[in-house]
Amino acid sequence: MIRSKRLHLTQLDSWLLSVPLPDSISKYTLRLWREEREPLVAPFKDEVVAYFDEAFEDARSSLREGFEDELCSFDDPASDPAANFPRLLHRVTQQGYLGEALGALAVEHWGAEGYTDWQVPAMLFRFHTVELQHLASINERIVRGLPFNQDEEAGKRPGRTGDDALAFRMNDAGVITDVLVIEAKCVGMNSNTTIAEAHAKLSTTLLRNCGIRELINILKKYNTDEAQRWRAALLELWRSGHTSVGRYDCVSYAVGAQPKKPVTRESWMDPTKRHPEYKLQNSLIGLEFQIPDLEGMVDIIYRGK
Repeated sequence: MIRSKRLHLTQLDSWLLSVPLPDSISKYTLRLWREEREPLVAPFKDEVVAYFDEAFEDARSSLREGFEDELCSFDDPASDPAANFPRLLHRVTQQGYLGEALGALAVEHWGAEGYTDWQVPAMLFRFHTVELQHLASINERIVRGLPFNQDEEAGKRPGRTGDDALAFRMNDAGVITDVLVIEAKCVGMNSNTTIAEAHAKLSTTLLRNCGIRELINILKKYNTDEAQRWRAALLELWRSGHTSVGRYDCVSYAVGAQPKKPVTRESWMDPTKRHPEYKLQNSLIGLEFQIPDLEGMVDIIYRGK
């Protein structure tokens, strides 16, 4: 599959309000949005939920592989391996998924580095193996009527390793011209340590990002012309070792709080200089989302509330 859903920009701009920041320096930009809950009502709310939900369709397909036949429609949650994904996962996991999807949303709708044609062809949630294994246990408990508390401490699982998301620009000839590597974090309260870790991880020099290999494997599962077009372009990119494309790095930071006085700036990340933990010379992009009611946002997006 190729992700295709988009949101109406006017409505999106009223929900995630852009906050002006001081001018950036060369090869570094930071953008800041603050979430305003009031505009998030139907039908726009339903469109937002559908946008985020589409990111999980590939993982659901992966969970169902091998179970498909004419007698199994997956209409019955008791027989659907993808039932309750990601609705009944731990809040920390859902929060992490939200952070990754917000990074994709930003570059697909507002662009980056002066380009507005970035695309994240698929999210990589099928590779969160420990969580998908945990889901089988959750489904079994529900079917057997056993007690289940999705947010108990024992329900936490390690985050997925590798790239959080990859965005690309592809020209009319089917050649990828630019790659944007997104490292995403989503926390309830600001953590300077988390910000530093995100920038340090992006500093790892990779000629071939593991996410590209994972995307190639995902797209092999789909027979549509669009999926195969992207797979061919990614295969060529893999073979070239990224040497012929523009490389951009991005930290997407979602946080459930905003700075309060006496802090003098609007953002948690510094808009005027690159983080010292980022060591490469690539163009660096910061995306910051301040969501005052982060718990409520997770409930809306993933828990149907």
